[in-house]
Amino acid sequence: MTSGFDCILAAVDMSPASAQVVYRAAMLAMKHGAVLKVMDIGPLSGPSRSPAAIALKALVSSVVDGLGVHAEVLPERATRVSDIAEFTGFSRRSLVVLKHDRRPRLRSLWRGSLAEQLMRVCDGPVLILKAQPNARENYERLLVAVDLSASAAHLMALACRLGENSEVQVLHAIRPLHSNPLRDAEMPDRILRAYLARRKLEAHEQLLHVAAGAGRHHGRVTTVLRDGDPAWHATLQQSHAKADLVVVGKRRSSALPDILCGGVAKRILAWCEADILVVPCHPPDANPDAKAAAA
Repeated sequence: MTSGFDCILAAVDMSPASAQVVYRAAMLAMKHGAVLKVMDIGPLSGPSRSPAAIALKALVSSVVDGLGVHAEVLPERATRVSDIAEFTGFSRRSLVVLKHDRRPRLRSLWRGSLAEQLMRVCDGPVLILKAQPNARENYERLLVAVDLSASAAHLMALACRLGENSEVQVLHAIRPLHSNPLRDAEMPDRILRAYLARRKLEAHEQLLHVAAGAGRHHGRVTTVLRDGDPAWHATLQQSHAKADLVVVGKRRSSALPDILCGGVAKRILAWCEADILVVPCHPPDANPDAKAAAA
C-alpha cells in the first residue's frame, strides 16, 4: 500500500466548522501535491441552491487564498452518502475530510452518523475533525492504534507521512483471553501464566517491528503495550499523551454489525476528543457500482 494521496475531498455543510475542514484539507493537499475538491453536503437531501453555492465559493476562496493551493468547488451537492465516495473514485489514494457531527439525528440511530457511514463506504481514509479549530499546519502528536496485522505497517507509514516532524506513539492492546475454555480444560495456572507471558513478549516484539518501520521517524516513535479493550486504551492514551490525531484501521463491515456490536474505530470516534483518521484495512471491491448501490 502507498501512503500518499491523489485527491482530497473536503465535505462541508456551511457550518462554522466548515472553514476548519477546508483549511485542513488544503494543508494536506499542499503537502501531498494532491488535487483539492470541496463539496457541499448540508443537508444530504433536496436540490442544490444557488445562494449556498455562492457562499461556498466565497468560503473556499477566503481560506485557500495565499496558500498556493487550487481548490475545485464541485457544482453538485451530495444527496446521498455514496455521492461523496463516488467523487473520490472509490480510490485508496483519496482522502475525505469532514467535521464530526455531534448533533444526534434520528437516522443516526440505525444508519450511524455521516462519518460512520463514510467509514463503511470509502476505500480511502476518512479524516474526522473533532478537536477545536487551531492554526497549526501539522499534527504535533500522533497516536497509531494497531492490531499487529498486515495493515499495521500501512497505518504507521501513513501516520508518519501526515506528521513528518511529529511525535508518534504506537499502541497495541492485547485482548483478554476468554477464561471458560481454559477453565474447562483444567489448564494449570503455571502453564497459563507462562503462555500469557509469552503472548505479551511476542506482542512487544511485533510492536517494536512496526515502530521500526517508521524509518527516519524512529527517534520520535515510542511503543505502548496494554492489556484490555483497544478502544478504551486508545482513548486513555490519547488523553494522557494529548495526541492531536488518532490513526486507526477498520475492516469492511455492514451497518448492522457496526450498530449491534460496534467496533474499535467506531468507539474511538465516539470517545476520543482528538481528530480521527480511519483507514480501511481490506482490499477494495472490484465493482464500485455495486458498492454505491449497497450504500
